Amino acid sequence: MRRVCPMCARVIAIVERAGGHVGAAGLVDLFAAEGLTRAQVDRVLDAQVDGNPTIRDRLTSEMANALMRGLGMPGRQSPEDVRQVRLKMREGSGEGTWSGGEKPPEVS
Repeated sequence: MRRVCPMCARVIAIVERAGGHVGAAGLVDLFAAEGLTRAQVDRVLDAQVDGNPTIRDRLTSEMANALMRGLGMPGRQSPEDVRQVRLKMREGSGEGTWSGGEKPPEVS
């Protein structure tokens, strides 16, 4: 069992309590009510443990799946799928990716 700092444990507890039933704005309100700063929350949400998807990857997949189901499509986005997209975007590789300030690539 890993030791978790008290601040990290608070962020994780909020995410677990929300259970995918609260949107991004709702999570921000919950974090603020607990007195957590954006930097503290970001540090926990973006922590990469043993190469696994981050908590932010999990939240993103849950939100994407809820949106897709709301549109009548099956939601199949896994946290690992989100992680792979995030990593490709970070390294600037992958078709259809571009950096901020650049013009999107031409589609033929």
